[in-house]
Amino acid sequence: MPKHLFSFFVGSWLILAVWVSPTLAQDEEDLEMEMFFTEEETVTSAARHEQEIGMSPSAITVITREDIEASGATSLTDLLRLVPGLNIVFTTPAFTGITARLNWSNENNQFLVLVDGREVNIELLGQPLFEAQPFSIDDIERIEVIRGPGSSLYGANAMSGVINITTRALPERRTFEFGFSAGEIGRTTARGLATTRIGSWGLGLSGGYTFSGTFFDQRSLGLKVWKVRAVAEYRLSDTQRIVLEGGFTEGQGPIASPIGTLDSSMPLRNISLVYESENLRGQLYWMQSPFSGNMDTVLEYFGIRLAQFVPFKVNGQTIDGQVQWKIPRFWDPLLLIVGAGSRVSLLNSDQLLDASTFGDITSAKYRQPGIDHLEARAGAFLHTELAPTDWMTITCGARFDYNTVTGEFISPRLSTVFRPAARQYLRLGVARAFRKPAFLETHTHLMVDFPADSPISGPAQDHFQQFMTRVLGNLELVNEELFAIEAGYLGFFFDGKLRVALDLYYNFFRNEAELVSNIIDGESGLPDLFESSLMNVSNHDYLRIVGSELTIKYSPIKSISLLASWSHREVLNREVDESPKNMITVGGLFNFDCGLVGSLYAFSRSDYWNRWGSSPGGLLEPLQAAHMPSVILVLGRLGWRWAKSDTVELETGLKLMLPISPFEAPYFNYRDEQGGQTQDGKLYGADMLRRMVTVYLQGSF
Repeated sequence: MPKHLFSFFVGSWLILAVWVSPTLAQDEEDLEMEMFFTEEETVTSAARHEQEIGMSPSAITVITREDIEASGATSLTDLLRLVPGLNIVFTTPAFTGITARLNWSNENNQFLVLVDGREVNIELLGQPLFEAQPFSIDDIERIEVIRGPGSSLYGANAMSGVINITTRALPERRTFEFGFSAGEIGRTTARGLATTRIGSWGLGLSGGYTFSGTFFDQRSLGLKVWKVRAVAEYRLSDTQRIVLEGGFTEGQGPIASPIGTLDSSMPLRNISLVYESENLRGQLYWMQSPFSGNMDTVLEYFGIRLAQFVPFKVNGQTIDGQVQWKIPRFWDPLLLIVGAGSRVSLLNSDQLLDASTFGDITSAKYRQPGIDHLEARAGAFLHTELAPTDWMTITCGARFDYNTVTGEFISPRLSTVFRPAARQYLRLGVARAFRKPAFLETHTHLMVDFPADSPISGPAQDHFQQFMTRVLGNLELVNEELFAIEAGYLGFFFDGKLRVALDLYYNFFRNEAELVSNIIDGESGLPDLFESSLMNVSNHDYLRIVGSELTIKYSPIKSISLLASWSHREVLNREVDESPKNMITVGGLFNFDCGLVGSLYAFSRSDYWNRWGSSPGGLLEPLQAAHMPSVILVLGRLGWRWAKSDTVELETGLKLMLPISPFEAPYFNYRDEQGGQTQDGKLYGADMLRRMVTVYLQGSF
């Protein structure tokens, strides 16, 4: 770590320690009474039921409500930086990608994301839109992150892991919350929440607005989101409830891609109905995800302007149903859980090209734009746990999935957890998982039109549109597959105040979808429109990836927590480092019920080569590899909280995001993905991160 950053970090914590020491001295006795280390921390995501975190069959990280309250995070993805090994790839204020244990990517499709059990990955993109969800980070109670294969329980797209977000339960009394923040790059956020209880009914309504400029120009639109969420809960008994939820989001902002910047509109609407009892859970939900975009890239070939993309809109609707039953125990050492689910998605667009009909002279849609696509998937799982002794649990399970795009897939898992001593756990496991290619990868073919000065004219324009049916989408893509061997250790020391976790993994990854350019020179200095292509293809070679994740967390008292983690990863059969080998996090938080609150974290990653970076020349020119230097991101928060009894609370303060590039100028700016500015002033690729300071005010009563 550079000396100036080390001094900044240590000095800041010394100052904060001096400020809070009187409070510590005064309240030491009360805080000792509040210690929570005697209770085992539990998780539910790794086995679909509540269990000790040490007995989890998967590597898992928990972000608690206290972590959320004290963090300097301004977004959900900032919170996820606290998870060891997670790569947070910031491309623009409107789009952030997350990867782990595989290759570095901004495609954001390696994790399955659940919100209160509802899958929020949309079929169009195969990914969640973190910035466009109908809740804010202040609505979140808890986040559990499975690091490693999760398809044996959750099916498609739970390849690198599962991010399970639980929103806050409706309180027992009437409440109102508000929050406001404003700061650099024109970022402004406002939110509100109101809840009430009427007998067995609980009602909640929340909403918010976020606006942000870009880091390059705060007057340019970087992100604009409106969101509303309504929840109604009816308690049938102490162990049974029905929850009806609806959400609406309207978002806008630029998204970086290898073929140009996409100015997008991303509204999301969802309605879900959930029934929960002690052993049974059922969920049915509908999601609408219309998406419109305008690719700003001009199609040029060695400086010759050929065509430009037509703005497009894709309408997407999904209906999903899930059910899970924990079978009553007929033998105490054995636990059985079964579940099943299905999902149907309809996507259509008048501006995209259908590769199966556009070039088929026998089709009624020959040379006609437009596509209608219906796909379905279904799956069922069996999860078993056998505890022959109180110091060992064997987890075994499998899931069968079928979808109309890539067919069937079986995802098994076997794991054993040993407890050789009190609060000491050892874990060994193997698992298989998969990701189904999204509509974007299999069916998306953008339509173009031709400027007056284009050399493409007459019948050649139809030939160029035919060429576009060999760009991006590929119906022959297969499932990406991951087979993982894992080992882990988790230990608690000093009455639970110190936690040490070490996770090791060996991944075998194949069928990665890669964008491959095959642009062939034709006559007159133009590409051969009959032979050229730029398509996603499945790379059937195995990537062998080995890595480790070490985490140390120390909490001397409930309100203070220090964190250090180091993640190392090696891709054994790649000639250059296409992913950062090392990621290090250091920092901590203090979060008292009243008085000074704050946090300070430094997240660093080592350098790597971005092989699939953006090209300033656009679609028809080769994608350019770029060296990305080692960087550090500092996130911090310093505030003052005032509380009166248990009903009124106010807090104000500052939040800081400071990107640091210690070995390459400019020293306080960097990019997570390749990008830049052409000689004519046109931006391409990812945004350049810059300092962002915001002031906030929030309260509840």
